[in-house]
Amino acid sequence: MNLLQAELNYYLRSPIIWIILALSAFVSAWSFLLSVEFFTTLQVKFAGMSDAPTITKGIIFPLIGAESKILIIIVSIIGGLSFARYTETYSSHLVTNSLLTDTQIIKQKYIAIFLISLLFIVPTIAAIVSLVFISKIQIYTISIAILGLLLLMIWMLAISMLISIFVSNTGFSILLCIVIFMGLLLISQSDLDSSWGKNWIQVFSPFYHFKQFTNDYLPLSSICYFAVGSILSLWLVKIRLMHKRYML
Repeated sequence: MNLLQAELNYYLRSPIIWIILALSAFVSAWSFLLSVEFFTTLQVKFAGMSDAPTITKGIIFPLIGAESKILIIIVSIIGGLSFARYTETYSSHLVTNSLLTDTQIIKQKYIAIFLISLLFIVPTIAAIVSLVFISKIQIYTISIAILGLLLLMIWMLAISMLISIFVSNTGFSILLCIVIFMGLLLISQSDLDSSWGKNWIQVFSPFYHFKQFTNDYLPLSSICYFAVGSILSLWLVKIRLMHKRYML
């Protein structure tokens, strides 16, 4: 059994993962039905408006936005467990003494937590896709928003893995991830330091860049933000792993 299979087995056999998966699926389904009900109720008022919100802006974008907030808890738990659990269970030698290279270890562990995290957003994506086909909505704009959600998850997983490798306690690792991601979410909603009609503090938040994907075009600057942030975080993980394997 390679490291990737071992990681997948660990998460898939963990009761907490299945409990969170069930709860997140329930919350996603409830949010979807609530959005549909709210949008349907306001159809009478929308009839007299020249710029009435569409199904995309009234249902799908709010649903994707709600999923991005749910990911804060999901990614914090999955990513926070990635390295911290080894130190807590005194089994760090399974990684430090592995015959795999540093890059291979990080790659296999990251693929594992990505696949597990993907399970949590599949129900939401399935609901959106079904709504797209039923309502015959233009899929290009929605595809951009889903891409933004995936990039946000990729970025958050890299950051949570970086936090996990520096922290030796799983509880503190998960809590620290939640605090940092919640702080970044609050920054994206802040009105501080607004100059020239632009709040430059928000640019540092991934949730601000995620919102750029709800437009009708691909935000190249936001794609670069997520790509550079993810690569840099994983590079720092590699440096820390090298220190653990060869310097200690």
